[in-house]
Amino acid sequence: MLSFASGSPKEEGFSFASSDFLPFILKLRDLVKKGFDHYVQMQVAGVEVDRNMLATFIEIQMGSWNPKVASKPILDPYTKKSAAQFIAGLAYTMAQNQE
Repeated sequence: MLSFASGSPKEEGFSFASSDFLPFILKLRDLVKKGFDHYVQMQVAGVEVDRNMLATFIEIQMGSWNPKVASKPILDPYTKKSAAQFIAGLAYTMAQNQE
């Protein structure tokens, strides 16, 4: 729970230490790379890929991944779907800028 009594959010029962987020961030990087590589492979094969197709691919790659920070899950199904769309957008934009 966040408390705003002093005018600024206070961490209560949740760690925001950078080291707790590192595994999550590294996995996000890996997923962006997979999305980028998939886009490039599909283009070489002559298949046009849009952001939605890439988001579906990323969501499949995420599979049963259930990241935790400070031993607490941080992705519910809706947030995972949104994360896949965000990651796909990054990979798509990066690949478009390579062409």
